[in-house]
Amino acid sequence: MHFCNMKLTKITVLALVATLGCQKQGASTPPADTKPPASAAAEQKAASDRQAQETAAKRAQLAALPALPGVEAARAVKFPEPQIQTLPNGLELVVLEDHEVPKLRVSAFVKAGNIYAPGDQPSLAEFTLLLLGEGTKKRDKASFDARVDETGGDIIAAIDDEVAGVTADVLARDASFAFQAVAEQVIQPALPETSLKKIKDQLLQGVDVQKASPFGLSSRMAARAIYGEESPYGRPFPTTAQIEGMTREQALAFHAKHYSPGNTMLVVAGDITPKQARQLADKAFGTWRPGQVVPVPKAKRPAPATGSVVYIVDRKASAQASVLALVAAPGIGEPGWLQIRVLQQLLGGGLSGRLNMVLREQLGLTYGAGAFHSFGYDGGAFFAGGSTKTKSAAEFTQALIDLLRQPGSEAVEAVELRRLLSKISGQFALEVEGMDTVSLKTVQQRLFGLQPDFWERYRTDVESISAEDLQKSTRSLLVDQAVQIVVVGKADKLRKELAKFGEVRVYDTDLKRID
Repeated sequence: MHFCNMKLTKITVLALVATLGCQKQGASTPPADTKPPASAAAEQKAASDRQAQETAAKRAQLAALPALPGVEAARAVKFPEPQIQTLPNGLELVVLEDHEVPKLRVSAFVKAGNIYAPGDQPSLAEFTLLLLGEGTKKRDKASFDARVDETGGDIIAAIDDEVAGVTADVLARDASFAFQAVAEQVIQPALPETSLKKIKDQLLQGVDVQKASPFGLSSRMAARAIYGEESPYGRPFPTTAQIEGMTREQALAFHAKHYSPGNTMLVVAGDITPKQARQLADKAFGTWRPGQVVPVPKAKRPAPATGSVVYIVDRKASAQASVLALVAAPGIGEPGWLQIRVLQQLLGGGLSGRLNMVLREQLGLTYGAGAFHSFGYDGGAFFAGGSTKTKSAAEFTQALIDLLRQPGSEAVEAVELRRLLSKISGQFALEVEGMDTVSLKTVQQRLFGLQPDFWERYRTDVESISAEDLQKSTRSLLVDQAVQIVVVGKADKLRKELAKFGEVRVYDTDLKRID
């Protein structure tokens, strides 16, 4: 899941672009058709061995650091207990009461995310959501925005794969306005014809930005490789014709079908009581007429690949190669999900993660590498990689695969694992101090049907993972399963060198196969 303005989960795109966007300089290899003199080769091997020893020593030092003074064993995070009510029209009201600061967040999350858009109109969900902010039947955009500005608050529209949301952030004293403003946009949007061209231009620019980014291309190609072309998670980029061809009538029809009380979760978090929230919800949303509950669009996962495939996206403007190794992985709450989160930290946990310690510090193949886990209704995906020189793409790919498989063949040492789990646990405790994060995790819990205490148990569940658990999960994920490769770069420079990793398939930047 990923929000364009707020994120419910998964990866932070800007951070990943920064991670994948640069290649470390100063590390060069001889041309493939030139053999260095024996003495030079010996010197290179000796230097590589020294780097390996230094890297191992750094990891050992990190693992051997004593526990921080005063740090206690992980305790369950106490989330504010959600107070859940259902209005007569079917709208679910979730209240998270917190009187620490006089602020309030009112969010309407609708099952109208990108996966609900028709296959031949893949941008229709986002198109409709963006039009919600162009004025309502009561107020035009300028009047609506001026009223919001008077409160000193903000109203944000955001879309993810699974949900579309409208959120009002205000002071508690403006609670009534927050409920009314969200209701206006969600229930009574004007969807003005005069705003269509502006919204279409924004969508076209967004596609251009993604296509201009190696990570934008590789992540979209990776989703197609993992989820398959039948899944709404595996769609290619929308075409210019598809975006320009959308009409107000199509947006009206999509809104009428999906924006109904039974498809919506109203989450209220902050300085308010459940009784007050119910009164304001009844007033603002009580007359919203029920509609048809829309089922979740799910696709059957493709059969596990019998061998590795190298997907090359031919981007002729690339000065280097951006490489991702990927596999299908458990979704949130599924068996093995927690172990994947630990593996992600072990491999991609900043500069001290194994990927950077070896690919960056030891081998000098990249400026930075990362590991990531994403998930949705059709399961999850685990992927890792970075950018490197075109001529070192094969070397980088082999080293990357070896590093991914290592925890499946060699158990992580107890001291290293203990520090790793402690770090994950501590980071989570800090993340959920804010009510905003608690709200979004509550939405995740309800959206994916997780146990009510799922997030309260998270820290203790993470810290109960053993080295054997992690090794078993890694072996199943990255050793027993064929690893797929996605590379963005110049196909004519990459195809021959990468053929040893599996069948090579070449695509253009529209993700259409061209070989």
